[in-house]
Amino acid sequence: MKRPTRISLIAAGAALAVLAGGVLAAPRPPTLSTSASGDAALAQRLADKAALEQGARDTLATAVIDADGVTYAGLGADETTEFEIGSITKTFTALLLAQAVERGEVTLTDPVGDYLDLGDSAAADITLVELSTHRSGLPRIATTPSALLTSVWSSYRGNDPYPYDLATLEEHGRAAELTNPGTVAYSNLGVALLGQALAAAAGTDYPELLQTRILDPLGMTGTSIAVTADALPAGARTGHTVAGRPAAAWTMGAYAPAGAIRSTVADMTLYAQALLSADPALGVDPAKVLDPQGTSGAGPLIGLAWFTQAPEDGSATWHNGGTGGFASMMALDRAANRAVIVLGNTATSVDAVAMSILEENS
Repeated sequence: MKRPTRISLIAAGAALAVLAGGVLAAPRPPTLSTSASGDAALAQRLADKAALEQGARDTLATAVIDADGVTYAGLGADETTEFEIGSITKTFTALLLAQAVERGEVTLTDPVGDYLDLGDSAAADITLVELSTHRSGLPRIATTPSALLTSVWSSYRGNDPYPYDLATLEEHGRAAELTNPGTVAYSNLGVALLGQALAAAAGTDYPELLQTRILDPLGMTGTSIAVTADALPAGARTGHTVAGRPAAAWTMGAYAPAGAIRSTVADMTLYAQALLSADPALGVDPAKVLDPQGTSGAGPLIGLAWFTQAPEDGSATWHNGGTGGFASMMALDRAANRAVIVLGNTATSVDAVAMSILEENS
Protein backbone atom coordinates (compact mmCIF):
# COMPACT_ATOMS: atom_id res chain seq x y z
CA MET A 1 0.00 0.00 0.00
CA LYS A 2 1.40 3.35 -1.00
CA ARG A 3 2.11 5.60 1.96
CA PRO A 4 -0.27 8.58 1.97
CA THR A 5 1.07 12.10 1.81
CA ARG A 6 0.63 14.40 4.76
CA ILE A 7 -1.79 16.40 2.64
CA SER A 8 -4.05 13.37 2.28
CA LEU A 9 -4.32 13.04 6.04
CA ILE A 10 -6.35 16.18 6.51
CA ALA A 11 -6.38 17.67 9.93
CA ALA A 12 -9.57 16.08 11.25
CA GLY A 13 -8.30 15.68 14.77
CA ALA A 14 -6.16 18.82 14.46
CA ALA A 15 -9.32 20.75 13.69
CA LEU A 16 -10.76 19.81 17.03
CA ALA A 17 -7.44 20.72 18.69
CA VAL A 18 -6.84 23.85 16.61
CA LEU A 19 -5.99 25.91 19.68
CA ALA A 20 -4.47 23.12 21.74
CA GLY A 21 -0.77 23.67 21.08
CA GLY A 22 -0.49 26.29 23.77
CA VAL A 23 1.84 29.23 24.07
CA LEU A 24 3.99 28.48 27.10
CA ALA A 25 6.37 25.54 26.93
CA ALA A 26 6.60 23.31 29.96
CA PRO A 27 10.02 23.51 31.60
CA ARG A 28 10.36 19.74 31.65
CA PRO A 29 8.28 18.16 28.87
CA PRO A 30 7.72 14.41 29.02
CA THR A 31 9.70 11.96 26.93
CA LEU A 32 8.42 8.76 25.39
CA SER A 33 8.29 5.94 27.92
CA THR A 34 10.67 3.03 27.40
CA SER A 35 8.51 0.67 29.46
CA ALA A 36 7.13 -1.70 26.83
CA SER A 37 4.06 -3.91 27.16
CA GLY A 38 2.46 -6.49 24.90
CA ASP A 39 4.18 -7.69 21.75
CA ALA A 40 7.86 -6.71 21.90
CA ALA A 41 8.33 -6.37 18.14
CA LEU A 42 5.25 -4.18 17.75
CA ALA A 43 6.30 -2.04 20.73
CA GLN A 44 9.67 -1.45 19.08
CA ARG A 45 8.01 -0.48 15.80
CA LEU A 46 5.77 1.90 17.72
CA ALA A 47 8.80 3.52 19.38
CA ASP A 48 10.76 3.80 16.13
CA LYS A 49 7.91 5.42 14.22
CA ALA A 50 6.94 7.78 17.04
CA ALA A 51 10.52 9.05 17.18
CA LEU A 52 10.17 10.41 13.64
CA GLU A 53 7.52 12.97 14.65
CA GLN A 54 8.29 16.34 16.25
CA GLY A 55 6.59 17.14 19.55
CA ALA A 56 6.34 15.84 23.09
CA ARG A 57 5.62 12.15 23.69
CA ASP A 58 4.79 10.36 26.92
CA THR A 59 2.81 7.12 26.58
CA LEU A 60 1.40 5.29 23.56
CA ALA A 61 -0.75 2.23 23.01
CA THR A 62 -1.56 0.41 19.78
CA ALA A 63 -3.44 -2.54 18.37
CA VAL A 64 -3.12 -4.30 15.03
CA ILE A 65 -6.19 -6.27 13.93
CA ASP A 66 -5.91 -8.79 11.09
CA ALA A 67 -6.88 -12.31 10.07
CA ASP A 68 -4.58 -13.73 12.76
CA GLY A 69 -6.37 -11.86 15.55
CA VAL A 70 -5.28 -8.86 17.60
CA THR A 71 -1.76 -7.82 18.59
CA TYR A 72 -1.36 -5.22 21.34
CA ALA A 73 1.66 -3.17 22.34
CA GLY A 74 2.31 -0.11 24.47
CA LEU A 75 4.97 2.23 25.77
CA GLY A 76 4.14 3.29 29.31
CA ALA A 77 0.59 2.09 28.68
CA ASP A 78 -1.29 -1.03 27.66
CA GLU A 79 -4.57 -1.97 26.02
CA THR A 80 -6.54 -1.08 29.17
CA THR A 81 -5.08 2.43 29.63
CA GLU A 82 -7.60 5.23 29.12
CA PHE A 83 -7.07 8.01 26.58
CA GLU A 84 -9.20 10.82 25.19
CA ILE A 85 -9.94 9.84 21.58
CA GLY A 86 -10.95 13.33 20.44
CA SER A 87 -12.55 13.54 17.02
CA ILE A 88 -12.85 9.79 16.55
CA THR A 89 -15.94 10.48 18.67
CA LYS A 90 -17.46 11.90 15.48
CA THR A 91 -17.59 8.40 13.99
CA PHE A 92 -19.73 7.25 16.93
CA THR A 93 -22.06 10.20 16.33
CA ALA A 94 -22.23 9.21 12.66
CA LEU A 95 -23.11 5.65 13.63
CA LEU A 96 -25.88 7.00 15.85
CA LEU A 97 -27.19 8.88 12.82
CA ALA A 98 -27.24 5.73 10.68
CA GLN A 99 -28.96 3.84 13.51
CA ALA A 100 -31.58 6.58 13.91
CA VAL A 101 -32.35 6.39 10.19
CA GLU A 102 -32.66 2.60 10.45
CA ARG A 103 -35.06 3.02 13.38
CA GLY A 104 -37.19 5.54 11.51
CA GLU A 105 -36.48 8.33 14.02
CA VAL A 106 -34.91 10.65 11.43
CA THR A 107 -34.00 10.77 7.75
CA LEU A 108 -30.65 11.86 6.37
CA THR A 109 -32.28 14.85 4.71
CA ASP A 110 -34.10 16.16 7.77
CA PRO A 111 -33.17 19.79 8.58
CA VAL A 112 -31.37 20.06 11.90
CA GLY A 113 -33.78 22.88 12.77
CA ASP A 114 -36.52 20.26 13.10
CA TYR A 115 -34.83 19.09 16.31
CA LEU A 116 -32.97 22.08 17.76
CA ASP A 117 -33.87 25.72 18.43
CA LEU A 118 -32.07 27.38 15.54
CA GLY A 119 -34.84 29.84 14.67
CA ASP A 120 -34.87 31.07 11.09
CA SER A 121 -31.08 31.01 10.81
CA ALA A 122 -29.24 29.58 7.82
CA ALA A 123 -28.08 26.71 10.02
CA ALA A 124 -31.65 25.56 10.65
CA ASP A 125 -31.98 24.28 7.06
CA ILE A 126 -28.78 22.23 7.09
CA THR A 127 -29.54 18.52 6.73
CA LEU A 128 -28.31 15.84 9.11
CA VAL A 129 -26.25 14.18 6.39
CA GLU A 130 -24.59 17.51 5.56
CA LEU A 131 -23.55 17.83 9.19
CA SER A 132 -22.08 14.33 9.22
CA THR A 133 -20.20 14.72 5.94
CA HIS A 134 -18.92 18.23 6.80
CA ARG A 135 -20.73 19.77 3.84
CA SER A 136 -22.84 22.16 5.91
CA GLY A 137 -20.83 25.31 5.30
CA LEU A 138 -20.57 25.88 9.06
CA PRO A 139 -17.27 27.14 10.49
CA ARG A 140 -14.99 24.77 12.39
CA ILE A 141 -15.73 26.46 15.69
CA ALA A 142 -18.18 29.07 16.86
CA THR A 143 -17.24 32.56 15.72
CA THR A 144 -19.13 34.71 18.20
CA PRO A 145 -16.81 37.16 20.01
CA SER A 146 -17.29 35.42 23.36
CA ALA A 147 -16.59 31.98 21.87
CA LEU A 148 -13.43 33.17 20.16
CA LEU A 149 -12.23 34.79 23.39
CA THR A 150 -12.93 31.57 25.30
CA SER A 151 -10.93 29.58 22.73
CA VAL A 152 -7.90 31.86 23.01
CA TRP A 153 -8.00 31.95 26.80
CA SER A 154 -8.47 28.18 27.05
CA SER A 155 -5.49 27.63 24.76
CA TYR A 156 -3.36 29.87 26.98
CA ARG A 157 -4.45 28.08 30.15
CA GLY A 158 -4.53 24.56 28.72
CA ASN A 159 -8.24 24.19 29.54
CA ASP A 160 -11.23 22.70 27.76
CA PRO A 161 -12.26 25.28 25.11
CA TYR A 162 -15.85 24.01 24.85
CA PRO A 163 -17.53 24.81 28.20
CA TYR A 164 -20.98 25.28 26.69
CA ASP A 165 -24.48 24.05 27.45
CA LEU A 166 -27.08 23.19 24.81
CA ALA A 167 -28.64 26.66 24.79
CA THR A 168 -25.25 28.20 24.02
CA LEU A 169 -24.52 25.63 21.31
CA GLU A 170 -27.84 26.54 19.68
CA GLU A 171 -26.90 30.21 19.96
CA HIS A 172 -23.63 29.42 18.16
CA GLY A 173 -25.62 27.70 15.42
CA ARG A 174 -28.01 30.63 15.00
CA ALA A 175 -25.11 33.08 14.78
CA ALA A 176 -23.05 31.09 12.27
CA GLU A 177 -22.56 32.24 8.71
CA LEU A 178 -22.32 29.54 6.04
CA THR A 179 -19.41 29.40 3.62
CA ASN A 180 -19.54 27.29 0.43
CA PRO A 181 -22.25 24.81 1.50
CA GLY A 182 -21.82 21.48 -0.26
CA THR A 183 -18.02 21.64 -0.06
CA VAL A 184 -16.25 19.51 2.55
CA ALA A 185 -15.05 21.79 5.35
CA TYR A 186 -14.45 20.24 8.76
CA SER A 187 -16.77 21.53 11.48
CA ASN A 188 -16.85 20.67 15.17
CA LEU A 189 -19.85 22.95 15.52
CA GLY A 190 -21.69 20.94 12.88
CA VAL A 191 -21.15 17.53 14.47
CA ALA A 192 -22.01 18.90 17.90
CA LEU A 193 -25.36 20.07 16.50
CA LEU A 194 -25.84 16.68 14.84
CA GLY A 195 -25.30 14.73 18.06
CA GLN A 196 -27.66 16.93 20.03
CA ALA A 197 -30.30 16.68 17.29
CA LEU A 198 -30.11 12.88 17.39
CA ALA A 199 -30.49 12.91 21.17
CA ALA A 200 -33.53 15.17 20.87
CA ALA A 201 -35.08 12.90 18.24
CA ALA A 202 -34.61 9.92 20.58
CA GLY A 203 -35.96 11.79 23.61
CA THR A 204 -32.78 11.42 25.64
CA ASP A 205 -29.36 13.02 26.09
CA TYR A 206 -26.23 12.27 24.07
CA PRO A 207 -24.31 10.27 26.72
CA GLU A 208 -27.30 7.98 27.30
CA LEU A 209 -27.84 7.55 23.56
CA LEU A 210 -24.19 6.61 23.09
CA GLN A 211 -24.24 4.20 26.02
CA THR A 212 -27.39 2.32 25.13
CA ARG A 213 -26.99 2.13 21.35
CA ILE A 214 -23.23 1.61 20.90
CA LEU A 215 -21.18 1.06 24.04
CA ASP A 216 -23.43 -1.51 25.71
CA PRO A 217 -24.18 -3.56 22.56
CA LEU A 218 -20.47 -3.73 21.66
CA GLY A 219 -19.36 -4.49 25.22
CA MET A 220 -17.16 -1.38 25.39
CA THR A 221 -16.99 -1.32 29.19
CA GLY A 222 -13.80 0.74 29.29
CA THR A 223 -15.30 3.59 27.28
CA SER A 224 -17.09 6.59 28.77
CA ILE A 225 -18.17 10.14 28.17
CA ALA A 226 -18.49 12.87 30.79
CA VAL A 227 -19.82 16.20 29.57
CA THR A 228 -18.65 18.21 32.59
CA ALA A 229 -15.41 18.15 34.55
CA ASP A 230 -17.39 17.33 37.72
CA ALA A 231 -18.64 14.14 36.09
CA LEU A 232 -15.14 12.77 35.51
CA PRO A 233 -14.06 10.04 37.92
CA ALA A 234 -11.48 10.93 40.54
CA GLY A 235 -8.00 10.68 39.09
CA ALA A 236 -9.16 10.82 35.48
CA ARG A 237 -6.15 10.78 33.19
CA THR A 238 -4.93 14.01 31.63
CA GLY A 239 -2.30 14.62 28.98
CA HIS A 240 0.16 17.13 27.59
CA THR A 241 0.26 19.66 24.77
CA VAL A 242 2.63 19.30 21.83
CA ALA A 243 5.01 21.54 23.76
CA GLY A 244 4.79 19.31 26.84
CA ARG A 245 2.61 21.50 29.05
CA PRO A 246 -0.02 19.77 31.19
CA ALA A 247 -3.47 19.93 29.61
CA ALA A 248 -6.81 19.69 31.37
CA ALA A 249 -9.37 17.05 30.43
CA TRP A 250 -11.77 17.93 27.63
CA THR A 251 -15.39 17.09 28.48
CA MET A 252 -16.82 19.62 26.02
CA GLY A 253 -20.34 20.12 27.37
CA ALA A 254 -22.89 20.26 24.55
CA TYR A 255 -20.04 19.87 22.07
CA ALA A 256 -19.35 16.35 23.40
CA PRO A 257 -20.64 14.60 20.22
CA ALA A 258 -17.69 16.14 18.38
CA GLY A 259 -14.91 14.82 20.59
CA ALA A 260 -15.44 13.91 24.26
CA ILE A 261 -15.21 10.09 24.37
CA ARG A 262 -12.55 8.48 26.57
CA SER A 263 -11.57 4.93 25.64
CA THR A 264 -8.90 2.23 25.59
CA VAL A 265 -7.14 0.39 22.80
CA ALA A 266 -8.94 -2.80 23.86
CA ASP A 267 -12.36 -1.16 23.50
CA MET A 268 -11.45 0.56 20.24
CA THR A 269 -10.42 -2.86 18.97
CA LEU A 270 -13.95 -4.10 19.63
CA TYR A 271 -15.26 -1.15 17.63
CA ALA A 272 -12.86 -1.79 14.74
CA GLN A 273 -13.69 -5.50 14.66
CA ALA A 274 -17.41 -4.73 14.56
CA LEU A 275 -16.92 -2.35 11.63
CA LEU A 276 -14.79 -4.87 9.72
CA SER A 277 -17.10 -7.83 10.35
CA ALA A 278 -20.48 -6.09 10.02
CA ASP A 279 -21.35 -7.16 13.55
CA PRO A 280 -25.15 -7.00 13.99
CA ALA A 281 -24.52 -5.22 17.31
CA LEU A 282 -23.72 -2.10 15.27
CA GLY A 283 -27.40 -1.88 14.36
CA VAL A 284 -26.61 -1.07 10.72
CA ASP A 285 -24.46 -2.29 7.87
CA PRO A 286 -21.11 -0.50 8.46
CA ALA A 287 -20.97 0.38 4.77
CA LYS A 288 -23.65 2.97 5.53
CA VAL A 289 -21.13 4.98 7.56
CA LEU A 290 -17.85 3.95 5.92
CA ASP A 291 -18.67 4.30 2.21
CA PRO A 292 -18.10 7.77 0.71
CA GLN A 293 -21.29 9.82 0.34
CA GLY A 294 -21.93 11.62 -2.94
CA THR A 295 -19.37 13.37 -5.08
CA SER A 296 -16.19 14.65 -3.53
CA GLY A 297 -15.18 17.31 -6.04
CA ALA A 298 -11.68 18.47 -5.19
CA GLY A 299 -12.11 17.56 -1.54
CA PRO A 300 -11.59 14.32 0.36
CA LEU A 301 -13.75 11.24 0.02
CA ILE A 302 -16.00 11.14 3.08
CA GLY A 303 -18.75 8.87 4.34
CA LEU A 304 -20.70 9.58 7.51
CA ALA A 305 -17.69 11.13 9.29
CA TRP A 306 -15.20 8.53 7.98
CA PHE A 307 -12.54 9.65 5.48
CA THR A 308 -11.40 7.37 2.66
CA GLN A 309 -8.14 7.99 0.88
CA ALA A 310 -8.09 8.29 -2.88
CA PRO A 311 -7.00 5.00 -4.52
CA GLU A 312 -3.57 6.36 -5.49
CA ASP A 313 -2.84 7.04 -1.81
CA GLY A 314 -3.60 3.51 -0.61
CA SER A 315 -6.55 1.63 0.79
CA ALA A 316 -7.52 3.18 4.09
CA THR A 317 -10.70 4.46 5.69
CA TRP A 318 -9.82 6.45 8.74
CA HIS A 319 -10.47 9.09 11.37
CA ASN A 320 -8.05 10.77 13.72
CA GLY A 321 -8.51 12.85 16.84
CA GLY A 322 -6.82 15.44 18.98
CA THR A 323 -7.67 17.23 22.21
CA GLY A 324 -5.55 19.53 24.32
CA GLY A 325 -3.53 16.63 25.69
CA PHE A 326 -4.22 13.53 23.58
CA ALA A 327 -3.95 12.27 20.00
CA SER A 328 -5.58 9.28 18.32
CA MET A 329 -5.87 7.50 14.99
CA MET A 330 -7.95 4.57 13.73
CA ALA A 331 -7.32 3.32 10.20
CA LEU A 332 -9.11 0.45 8.43
CA ASP A 333 -7.98 -1.44 5.34
CA ARG A 334 -11.42 -2.83 4.55
CA ALA A 335 -10.33 -4.90 1.55
CA ALA A 336 -7.68 -6.69 3.60
CA ASN A 337 -9.81 -6.85 6.76
CA ARG A 338 -7.13 -5.08 8.78
CA ALA A 339 -7.10 -2.16 11.20
CA VAL A 340 -4.62 -0.20 13.29
CA ILE A 341 -5.36 1.93 16.35
CA VAL A 342 -2.84 4.26 18.03
CA LEU A 343 -3.60 6.36 21.11
CA GLY A 344 -1.26 8.81 22.84
CA ASN A 345 -1.45 11.10 25.85
CA THR A 346 0.17 14.10 24.23
CA ALA A 347 -1.31 16.26 21.48
CA THR A 348 1.51 15.26 19.11
CA SER A 349 -0.07 13.59 16.09
CA VAL A 350 -0.07 9.80 15.80
CA ASP A 351 -1.50 9.79 12.25
CA ALA A 352 1.72 8.86 10.45
CA VAL A 353 2.57 6.27 13.11
CA ALA A 354 -0.72 4.43 12.60
CA MET A 355 -0.71 4.68 8.81
CA SER A 356 2.86 3.40 8.62
CA ILE A 357 2.01 0.37 10.77
CA LEU A 358 -1.07 -0.32 8.65
CA GLU A 359 1.05 -0.10 5.49
CA GLU A 360 3.59 -2.57 6.85
CA ASN A 361 0.83 -5.04 7.65
CA SER A 362 -0.75 -4.83 4.18
